[in-house]
Formats: sequence, C-alpha cells, structure tokens
Amino acid sequence: MNRPKILIAAVIVALAAAFVACKQGRGDRCQIDADCTSPLVCAPATKVCSTGTNSGIDALPLDAAIDAPDAM
Repeated sequence: MNRPKILIAAVIVALAAAFVACKQGRGDRCQIDADCTSPLVCAPATKVCSTGTNSGIDALPLDAAIDAPDAM
C-alpha cells in the first residue's frame, strides 16, 4: 500500500530535476534565451549560448555591380 506513494514521490522528484537540469551552458546549442543558464543568451546567428547576441558577422555584404557607362 505504501508503494504508490513512493512511486508518486519518485516521479515528482524526477520531473523537478529534469525541469531544473535542462539549461544549457556557454557554447551549447539553443533555440531561445530560456534554453541558456543566466546570464547567457541564445545568439541567433550561431544558435549557441553566449554572453551576448553579438557573436560576430555571419555574412558579408555583396558587392554592388557597376551599372554606369565609362566616362570618355
């Protein structure tokens, strides 16, 4: 008769541990800021936890083509 109470307590403890332990550290993959431990945030360009969203340039701008004729 005590077995169901122990089982329920074990499930509650396991769920609480899983909820707390799911935070990611620096350099770990993430999707949103809540995935990372505080004060880390999820960098949108790299999708990893870092100290700020400025994780560097992820793409360089394209050069514009010259569309004016040469001057004579």
